[in-house]
Amino acid sequence: MPKQSPILVILPAVEPGNRNYGEIPGHLSSFPDLAVRQVEYPSLVWYNRPVQDEAMAQIRSWNVSSVIIVGFSKSGLGAWNIARRMPDLVTGTIIFDAPVARDTLPPWGTAPFYKDDAAWQEDLPSCTCEQFKSVMPLNHRLVLISGSGFHDEMCKLSHKLSCVGLEHIFLPHPDMKHHWNGGWIEEGVNEVIGKAGDRYTRA
Repeated sequence: MPKQSPILVILPAVEPGNRNYGEIPGHLSSFPDLAVRQVEYPSLVWYNRPVQDEAMAQIRSWNVSSVIIVGFSKSGLGAWNIARRMPDLVTGTIIFDAPVARDTLPPWGTAPFYKDDAAWQEDLPSCTCEQFKSVMPLNHRLVLISGSGFHDEMCKLSHKLSCVGLEHIFLPHPDMKHHWNGGWIEEGVNEVIGKAGDRYTRA
């Protein structure tokens, strides 16, 4: 029996109905055979442990064998942490233009989700590179794409990953608009399921 193709799981970054950063795509024209699903929440979330739990429950309820998980801006933190909590299911992780390397709580509505900087740092990608490396399978593909909002932080995370020897793809686009519909999803998916081994960043 042929192996089931992964589905693309997109984590929302704003509350339902907010179109400030465009529309979350329901399909990718460049990958017409790739199923796209969205995790749903009733309000704005930051991806602390309870929010991760809810996302994981939704994903597992779909009874799929593998997923590519996508995080943008606020949801980049979710993509990172959900991937390392579900290494059996996540074959690829794409993070675009997210606050991944700041030691203090961001000011954009994080207070209900993280009580202090220490709690934030427990989920912060730049603080958990070793843990990510230790749990993710060797065939997992991690793709980082910077944009105009958090280019410097994405660069810092890529550097830390290289320092711990975790292979990943980093695509720096400091002028790319902080938006769902800039083409970065297609670019990231191509790196995950295409032949892109020469694009890997190595320690």
